[in-house]
Amino acid sequence: SKVFQGLSLSVAIFRCPSPWLALRRAAMAEGKAALTDSKVERMRKTLEPMPRLCAKVVHGFGRGSKLLGFPTANMKIRWDVVESPEKLEPQEKDVLDFARSCEAGIYYGWAQVSNGSDRGIYKTAMSVGWNPTFPDVKAKTMEPWILHDYADDFYDCELRLIICGFVRPEAKFADFKDLIVAIREDGEFCRETLDDEALAALAKDPFFIAKDAEVA
Repeated sequence: SKVFQGLSLSVAIFRCPSPWLALRRAAMAEGKAALTDSKVERMRKTLEPMPRLCAKVVHGFGRGSKLLGFPTANMKIRWDVVESPEKLEPQEKDVLDFARSCEAGIYYGWAQVSNGSDRGIYKTAMSVGWNPTFPDVKAKTMEPWILHDYADDFYDCELRLIICGFVRPEAKFADFKDLIVAIREDGEFCRETLDDEALAALAKDPFFIAKDAEVA
């Protein structure tokens, strides 16, 4: 797509160690490789420019919280008009262009439910792809796991998202327990990555509706 082709990438590669935070931080600070419990290699690959996307939250497969224990929001992607992009609103086209052109995998960023009861700006780990562990996914999905406990559902609300960088490619897990461990580690990795001073500053980006918004 014209909008997202040609993204330049600034890469720093790490193997995220097991869940002990002190060990992980030491390894990341020294640039050393280490293995996680799930044996998944992760990296911090900054996107330049960083996509700023806005989409309606829709119902998905219901696996995030019920089956996996990680509640995710499904962003509406207009696959129904992929052959007629002129029918799309600019924000819809941005989402579709990113979904079509990006590498399937895990991303880190900041998210805000801009018209919900909780309009805070929170760290996010997002899965983009076909969820290969499950055979019933027929179209690429974008599922942010916002690292915050919401008191209420926010279906049909507007979700604003700044995608800061890429963590790892999409992977298929033969053991369901390994998938759960990997997702938990993805969240921890994204949470720590977004503590970086330059990335943390993006929570104040004017793209967000930030009047009195909590940042976490």
